[in-house]
Amino acid sequence: MKKFTLAITLLLVINGLSAQQLHFTSQYLQHNSMYNAGAAGIANKDMIGISFRSMWSSFPGNPRTYMVYGDANLEKLKAGMGAYVYRDETGPTSRTGLQLAFSKHVISQDGKRKLGLGLEVRGLQYAIDKNKLSGSLGSDPALAGAENKLAFDAGAGAYYTNGKLSVGAAVSQLVQSKLQLAEVPNATQGGKLYRHYNFNANYKIHTGDDIYIIPNALVRVIENSPSEYEFGALVNYQEKIWWGLNWRIEQFWSLQAGFKILKRVGLTYSYDYYQSPINNFTEGSGAHELGLRFDLKKDN
Repeated sequence: MKKFTLAITLLLVINGLSAQQLHFTSQYLQHNSMYNAGAAGIANKDMIGISFRSMWSSFPGNPRTYMVYGDANLEKLKAGMGAYVYRDETGPTSRTGLQLAFSKHVISQDGKRKLGLGLEVRGLQYAIDKNKLSGSLGSDPALAGAENKLAFDAGAGAYYTNGKLSVGAAVSQLVQSKLQLAEVPNATQGGKLYRHYNFNANYKIHTGDDIYIIPNALVRVIENSPSEYEFGALVNYQEKIWWGLNWRIEQFWSLQAGFKILKRVGLTYSYDYYQSPINNFTEGSGAHELGLRFDLKKDN
C-alpha cells in the first residue's frame, strides 16, 4: 500500500509540473478574479474568505488545499483588487502560492455595463520533504537532488459584464518561468510554468419569486496538456440559499449547496465525483470542498 500511495504521489507531482499548475476550486463562480485578473472588484462586493479542499480521502497523504482570498472594489479609482494565498499538500510535496490582481474598470454612463482590464502577478514555491520519501525510495539519485524551488510569473485578462451576461478571457503564467525540482537524466526539456488560457461565460436568468439561475461555462486551454471544459448551472434564492451542478467533461461531476449562516456570512459545500480509474481501487476517491465567505459591505 505504501508503494502504491507513493506512486500516486509522484504521479501527481509530475502532472503538476507539466500540466495543471494552478490551484483549483469547484466553486469557481465565487472566484472570478482567480481565473481572470480583469474581474477583480468588478462585482462590487467587497469580501474575504477561506476554503479547504480534500481529494481522495482514503489515501494516506491525499491532496489537500487551503486558501485565503479577498476581493475589493476601489470605487474612486474605478478599479478593483483581488488576492489569493493558497497551499497545496500531497504526501511529501507541497506547493505554496500568492496571486495578486489589479483591474482597471471602464464603466458606461448608466453604470450597468463594465469592462475590466487586469494584470496579475504570481509567486509559487514547490517543496519536497525528503524525510518522508527516504524510507520508500532509498537513494534514488533524481529525488535525492531535488530542491525547493521558487518561481514568479504574470498574467492578464479582460472581463465584461452588464449585470446579466458576463464573459471573460485571460492568460496566466505568461512568462513561463523555469521551474525544475531535480535534474532528470536524458531529459529533452526542462521544467517550467506553462501558460493557462481561461475563457468563461455566465448568464443570470431571473425566474421571478426572487429566484435566478446562472448557466455557466469555463474553458481552460493548457499548453502541453489536454484542454478542460466545464459546464454547469447555479440556482440562487434571495441571495440566502444556493445550489448547483457542474460537469467537467471526462473528469468529474460536482454538486454544491450553500446558505447565509449570518446576514453577511455565507457557507458553501461541494462534492466532486471523479470519473477516473482510481475509483476502481477504493471508496473515498471524490473531493470535498468547504468555503466560508464574509461580505464586508453593509448594504449586501
